[in-house]
Amino acid sequence: MLCNLLIAEPAQAQQRPVLTTESLDDQPVIREVRITGNDAIRTTRLRQRIQTQANRRVLSIPGFTWWRWVYQFGDTVGGRVGDAFRASGEAPAYLDPGLVDNDVERLRVFYEQQGFRDARISADVVEGDDSDRVTVHFRIDEGPPTYLRSLEYRGLQGLPEPVQATIVNESVFDDATPTDENPFKLAIANQRYETPLLLEERQRVLRALRNGGYAAVSRDSIRALVFTPQPDSFDVRMRVRPGRRYRFGDVQFTVEGPLSNSSTRQPTVDVPVDSSAGYAPTVAATIRNEERLSPSLLERALQFTPGDYYSQEQLLATKRRLEGTGAFTFTNLTPQLSDSLRPAPDGEAFVPIQIETRTRERHQLRAETFALQREVVSDVESELGLGVGLTYENANVLGGGERFQMRTAASVATNLDSLTSVQLEAEPSLTLPYLVYPFGGLDDWFDLVDTRTRLSLSGLTARRDDLRLRIRARLGAQLRLELDHTESLSSFIDVVDLTISNPDTLDQFSERFLDRVLGPGDGTGITDPVQRRQIIEDYTEPQFNSALRYTLQSATANPLRRRQGHVYEGAFEIGNVLPLALDWFAFSPGSLTSTVPGFGGQTLLYRPYLRGQVDLRRYIPLGSGRSTLALRAFGGVAHPFGIPDVVPFDRRYFSGGGTSVRGWGLRELGPGSTTLLAPGTQTQPSANGDVANILGGDIKLEANIELRTRIIRQLLAANWLLTSFVDTGNVWFGPRNPGLATAATDDQPARASGRFRLATAPQELGVGAGLGLRIAWEFFIVRLDLAYRMHDPSPLNDDVFRNGFRDPRLHFGIGHAF
Repeated sequence: MLCNLLIAEPAQAQQRPVLTTESLDDQPVIREVRITGNDAIRTTRLRQRIQTQANRRVLSIPGFTWWRWVYQFGDTVGGRVGDAFRASGEAPAYLDPGLVDNDVERLRVFYEQQGFRDARISADVVEGDDSDRVTVHFRIDEGPPTYLRSLEYRGLQGLPEPVQATIVNESVFDDATPTDENPFKLAIANQRYETPLLLEERQRVLRALRNGGYAAVSRDSIRALVFTPQPDSFDVRMRVRPGRRYRFGDVQFTVEGPLSNSSTRQPTVDVPVDSSAGYAPTVAATIRNEERLSPSLLERALQFTPGDYYSQEQLLATKRRLEGTGAFTFTNLTPQLSDSLRPAPDGEAFVPIQIETRTRERHQLRAETFALQREVVSDVESELGLGVGLTYENANVLGGGERFQMRTAASVATNLDSLTSVQLEAEPSLTLPYLVYPFGGLDDWFDLVDTRTRLSLSGLTARRDDLRLRIRARLGAQLRLELDHTESLSSFIDVVDLTISNPDTLDQFSERFLDRVLGPGDGTGITDPVQRRQIIEDYTEPQFNSALRYTLQSATANPLRRRQGHVYEGAFEIGNVLPLALDWFAFSPGSLTSTVPGFGGQTLLYRPYLRGQVDLRRYIPLGSGRSTLALRAFGGVAHPFGIPDVVPFDRRYFSGGGTSVRGWGLRELGPGSTTLLAPGTQTQPSANGDVANILGGDIKLEANIELRTRIIRQLLAANWLLTSFVDTGNVWFGPRNPGLATAATDDQPARASGRFRLATAPQELGVGAGLGLRIAWEFFIVRLDLAYRMHDPSPLNDDVFRNGFRDPRLHFGIGHAF
């Protein structure tokens, strides 16, 4: 019987309807599939278990079967063009009586597995007004449910106490408690009998046994007997025959390399072993056609102690460590049960472990071309560009699985009028499949699944003609620890993150940028003297930044498709403590200047700060999987300390743009309900009349909701998705930020506008909404969004309720917005 479950009183077989079968070409088309009578189980779950389906409809509009029309049009056209239309469409859903008959049986079995032993299923085919259109109606009489009252484990008496406790105390049933008369019997309350849940429980018991030393246990070792003490209830007795308990025995590594005619090595693999059971296992390695690999990589990857009790979890952890290094293309770990060893007749058994791996080609060189799209803070609406890159990779540079990578790239960007930017960058990095000293103890402390250390340097030089700026050099250095707690939960610790930026101005910088953004000083533009000075520092002064950052991330969603699952991330960082300490103790003892010496007699500005943020994303599949509801919530706070009253420019928050609140362009929203222009200003810094918030903010709140629905399948080898979305958010100045000074009036005193105030924050949230299109290839998604402002908190107040549906914001990008 299914899944080795022996049911004492099986449900009585139900007589199924017999439908005549004819050629499908003579059958009518299914207009609708209807399911009624189901109260305990949702219709969406039942639809997933039947194969009889009607043709898809657009927005559930009756008769609007667009994909069938496309298919039939292809039939009419014929040839290769017709083949293309048929591939994009959907064949007519003809009635198949045999399929309907099978669906009735599938529903009956499903209901029986869900605890409805007396459920009765029938199907009617109802003709419509047109004889060639029918409705298939599945009628369900669920009957009374059967409940699971108790679960008893038999055969646990001889197991070690930790294994017994794991099996009994970690049941998948929520309301399960051990009974007083039998510690291996669970009383279960309010649990309808479900066969899949019982199978999950059996799988859990298997894992507990395999992780407790019982390497030979299999599904046949656990049998569930089901009894019916009452007509509406089941008692289950799970009989466990674990067999012999094993320890890890000898370990043999066999490594195959990509070289030919290379010598075979048998190096010593020095790992601790457990000889407490009277036998000391050996660990050996055979390395063929591979000259570089060091046995230290194999030693670090081994996640179990030979001689200790067998654990499948530790064996899989070893496999993950080997594959996580990136040095291998193939790994296989096999317990050799047939070769198990018993050193003493009455002693414990030791199972040898065979580990086979194949190493990658050591050197790789690849070239790439890429497209880029950038929204900019100027009169340029957006830039499109192209780039070329060259990457060299050494998969085992030091012999211990360390991966070295050197990437160089060059790109140019332009708008419709002229070339706007040129950029060159280079980034060498070294990734180690372990934690460097003194952080190695974190691996044992947290019992990590996998670890990596990444050291990287970066250099960039760029020319921005739209801003009349060039970056002579931007140098960076980073030491990052990557800790995988589970397959979906990871920590990232940026122990060192240093950046030195040296901007320089080009001719006409004042006329083409400063005067246009700050204003010529006649009452237009940004009139606040503190913020004017701040902007000049941001764009023209060399700066030094350092950070210590911790990020915790839980991710189950596919990073490209994002159809289901979640990505939850929280981060905290403290910045520029290093230059603060150097300033106080080394360069100006006993005082602070907020600068440190640079190169060539320059001084570098630094601004100490604290920063924390939370980014929560959830993806919920709807219906039959063609639609996804995407949700996002973001909150972030940055706070300066020390002498400066603002945080560094690249650590501030901005709102607006293609991945933010889409009713606004990049960085156009905020701060708060203020505007960066003085009252009565006529000259606008951007071509479309919007004012870019080049000051940024210290506090950011955002929320997004997006519905994605596939409307066309495999047109031009891509799925086409229609999206509708609503975004809301803004940024504000923090309590220490000087903000934008406002003059006193008869109604209120002078104050700094743009500050975050809890009472007014809800009214200062910008709201945008719109429609979008996604063209999703297998490894590439093109995004196009058209957004309107539903509520504009600024004095401009140019939302749709004032201006009507004019001046929409168009965003183009790569990948999903979030």
